Amino acid sequence: MNIGIIGGSFNPIHIAHLIIADRFVDQQSLDRCFFVPASRSPFKTDHVMLAPAEDRLTMVQSATQQHEKFSVSDVELRRGGVSYTIDTVRYFVEQFPEANLSLLIGSDQAVEFVRWKDWQDICRLAQLCIVRRPFLLTPEMELRMTDLLTVDGRQPVWISAPLLEISSTDIRNRVMENKSINYLTVKSVRDHIAEKGLYRETTVPGPANQR
Repeated sequence: MNIGIIGGSFNPIHIAHLIIADRFVDQQSLDRCFFVPASRSPFKTDHVMLAPAEDRLTMVQSATQQHEKFSVSDVELRRGGVSYTIDTVRYFVEQFPEANLSLLIGSDQAVEFVRWKDWQDICRLAQLCIVRRPFLLTPEMELRMTDLLTVDGRQPVWISAPLLEISSTDIRNRVMENKSINYLTVKSVRDHIAEKGLYRETTVPGPANQR
C-alpha cells in the first residue's frame, strides 16, 4: 500500500493544494493521500489570520471529499502544541506498518528542510517528495538540493504540477478587502469562510505553515 502525506496550515485550503495533491497521487501511485492540518509551527512566530483549528479541518474535509483517494487526518490538531513532521511520520508508520510512505513538501520548504527536527529520520521513514513552486529554484539548484537531501542513498523525488501562483495569504487578504475569491478555492470552502466570517479581522496570534 502506498500512502502519501501532505501537511500544512491549510489556512485556507485552495485549488493549488488540490491539484498538487492529485499529481502527487498519480506520480507516486498512491492508494491514499492524507491531508494533515497543522496545529502550530516551530518556525512561524509572527501573527497571521489563522482560522480556528475546527474551521480549517472542516474546510479541508469538504474540499477533499470528492476525490476517492484523498483522506484527512486530525492527528496534529489532536496532539496540539508544536507540529513536528517527524512525529506525524512516525504516527503513520505505526498506523500503516506495511505501507510505503511518501511525504510531500514544497520546494520553498525544501530549502530549509535540514532545519526540520530529525530531518534525516524523516527521509529514512518516508520517501521525501518535493513539488516545484513558481520561480524558486533553477535546475542547477534542484540538483544541489537533491544531493543535499539524499539520505542513505535514497534521493528525493521531484513532483511535477502546474505552477499556480495561488496562496492562502492572497485569499485571506482578498477576503479582508471584500474582494472575490471565486476560482481560488472550492465553493464549499468559500461558503464556509463567508458563513463563519473568517479572515475579516486584521491579525490574530497564531501559527502558520507546518513544520
